Amino acid sequence: MSLKRKLFSAAIAAGLVLGIGSTSFATNGYYMIGTGAKSLGMAGAVVANPQDASTIIQNPAGIAWLPNTMFDIGGAVFMPPRKMNGHKSDSNVFVVPAAGFAYNKMGCNCGTPHFVFGVGMYGVSGMGVDWDDENLANNNGWLKKAYSNLQMMEMSIGGGYRVNDQLSIGFAPVIVYQALQMEFDWVVPDVGQTNPGSPYYRRMPAPGTHTDSLDTASAYGIGFDAGLVYKINDMLMVGLVYKSKRYMQKLEWNTVPGNALMITSDKVKMRLDMPRQVALGINFRPIEPLRIEADVRWINYHDVMNEVDVSGMAVPSWDFHWHNQWVFALGAEYKALPSLTLRAGFNYAKDPIDDDDLYMNIVSPAIVETHATFGFTYNIAKNFDVSFAYVHAFQHDQTGDVPPGNYQYMFGKEVEIKMHQDTVAAEISYVF
Repeated sequence: MSLKRKLFSAAIAAGLVLGIGSTSFATNGYYMIGTGAKSLGMAGAVVANPQDASTIIQNPAGIAWLPNTMFDIGGAVFMPPRKMNGHKSDSNVFVVPAAGFAYNKMGCNCGTPHFVFGVGMYGVSGMGVDWDDENLANNNGWLKKAYSNLQMMEMSIGGGYRVNDQLSIGFAPVIVYQALQMEFDWVVPDVGQTNPGSPYYRRMPAPGTHTDSLDTASAYGIGFDAGLVYKINDMLMVGLVYKSKRYMQKLEWNTVPGNALMITSDKVKMRLDMPRQVALGINFRPIEPLRIEADVRWINYHDVMNEVDVSGMAVPSWDFHWHNQWVFALGAEYKALPSLTLRAGFNYAKDPIDDDDLYMNIVSPAIVETHATFGFTYNIAKNFDVSFAYVHAFQHDQTGDVPPGNYQYMFGKEVEIKMHQDTVAAEISYVF
C-alpha cells in the first residue's frame, strides 16, 4: 500500500468516530459514566438502584420501582483539558442537555402487578478535540490541524413491568442520532520528489498544504435495552441489563476533493455502529438511610471499533484497534436529612487503547481511567427537588512510539497525550 493510502488511516480513524461537540461527558471509552446528576453522583452505579426517570436509559426494569410519576430535566458542563505533545486543544467546554419522564399509574412502589412507562433523551457518548498548531506533530510531521465534532444522542421509549413485590422486567426500543464534522490539515514538504534516492520517491504526496474536510453529516440508528431488577430481601437487590448493538445508517458527505490528501471521491460514506453492553449491579442497604451499589459493565468496543469500512477515501478502512472494556463502579447514597440525600462514587475502567495504537487515536483521546464523584439532592418542596453532581476524572498520561516508516512522516517518532476531566451537573425533578 502506498504512503498516501497508509498515512491517513492512523490520524483520521479516531477523529471520525470519537470527536464530540455538544454531547460530551466524563467517559468510559467514549460512553459517559452516567446520565443525569443523580446517576453521576453515584459514579454510574445505578443498575439495581433506580434514581429518577433517566432509569429508562440505564435499566428499563428499574423504572417500575419509581413510586410516582415524575419529570426530570437538567444539564451538565463538561471540561476536558488535554494536551498532545505539549499542545493544548482549543475546545475545552461542552454543554449537555438531559430529560426524562416516567408515568406510574399506580402512584406507588408496590408489588401489585403494574406497568410504568418511560421516555428519555440523553447525550450518551464521546469527546472532541481541536488540535491546531504548526508544530502539532513532533519532528516536523505533516499534521498541522485535527478537528472533529461528533454528537451521539439516544431516545428510549419503553418501560418496566412490576411482576410482584420482588421482580420487575423492562424493555425499551432505542433511537440513536449521530452528527459528525471533521477536518485535517497537512503540510507536505518537498522531500521525496526532489530526492530520487528516497525510498518514497514518486509515492510522496505533492508538496504544499492539503485539507481533508467533511462538513456535518447525520445518521440515525436503532437498538434496544432489556433488563430486570430482583429484590432478594429488604437489604439486597440485584439488577441486570443488556444493551444491544446500535445499528446505524451510513454517514454520507458530498465533497469536493480539490487539494485533499485522502478524499478521492465526491461522496464519502461510513457507518459508525455503537457497541453492545452488559451490566450487573448489586445494591446493599445495611441500614435504612444508606444504600451502597457495586456495578460491573462490559462494553464490546472491539466489535465496532477495531476496523471501520469507508468508501470515497484512499483507505478502505480506518483501524482503531480498540479493546473491549470492563467498567467497575461503586456508589453510595445517604439520606442525611428528610430533605437532603448525599451521594459519592468511584468509577474505573482501563482505557481501550494500547500505547502502540495511540498515534491512531490522537483526536479521540479516550484515555482517562479513574473517576471520583460527589453529589446531592435537596427537596425544596413536597413535589420538587434539585440535584447537583461533580465528577473529576484524574489525569492520565499516555505515550506511544510511532512505527518507523510512513507514519513517522506524519506524527514524528512519538506521540504523548495528557488528559483530565471535570464535570458539573444540575437537575430538577418534579413529582406529580
